[in-house]
Amino acid sequence: MSEKAIAAKQLVVDEIKAKIEGSQSVTLVGFNGMDVKEITELRNKFREKDAEYKVYKNTMMRFAFQELGYDELIEDLKGANALVFSKHDLVDGPKIAVDYRKEKEANEEKLVLKSGIVEGNYQNGQQMMAIATLPATEVLHSMLANVLQAPIRTLAGDLNNTISKLAIALNEVANKKQNEAA
Repeated sequence: MSEKAIAAKQLVVDEIKAKIEGSQSVTLVGFNGMDVKEITELRNKFREKDAEYKVYKNTMMRFAFQELGYDELIEDLKGANALVFSKHDLVDGPKIAVDYRKEKEANEEKLVLKSGIVEGNYQNGQQMMAIATLPATEVLHSMLANVLQAPIRTLAGDLNNTISKLAIALNEVANKKQNEAA
């Protein structure tokens, strides 16, 4: 193989590595029996959520996975595969893929979530499907903030009630003393 061909292949491997490293999550999907129109529509759905659906040769993906230390993904590189890169929200790519599968029963065999990487950790296909059911990261952060604030709100309310009851009791004592003095 010529040095020029090797250099061209290395550029593709470097591109895959850069996209993996720059993504919140990467989903390895298998596709089978999809025509150009279906793939184009699917790509547009990913693009709307700032995710990218890209087909690479399995050998190029294998080299990229090996260089990054994601050897678990290599076992899933059978058949026609693509990578979905979720750049801003880790659930976007898997969620779009799962939604596509739910549109029609035939789509379940056309697009299969094989495995993925979420925040640098390997996830199998079932885990990627579970991640797709999660709300967006911003919603999760909001939910966490509410959970963390709940005990503080309860404490503030309890302290306010205690202070109110103490003020009422002191007011009654003051009124009683005024009545006794008069």
